Amino acid sequence: MNLFLYAGLGCLLVAGLLSGAFTTGYQQRANFYAESKDDRASRERVANWFLLAGFVFLAVAGIVYLFR
Repeated sequence: MNLFLYAGLGCLLVAGLLSGAFTTGYQQRANFYAESKDDRASRERVANWFLLAGFVFLAVAGIVYLFR
């Protein structure tokens, strides 16, 4: 269970870093205008996959916790 919990939290952390959730508005605007549209789409796609994986890992950890 701990492995799924840590993997889920790690995936959510990576998704947050990739999406810019831990930056200020000024930093987000600077990053937005500094990268191309293709790079931004690729980064957002990877962040979404990490977010989905994080939710799946946390759901599995919750199910293991409930039925253990």
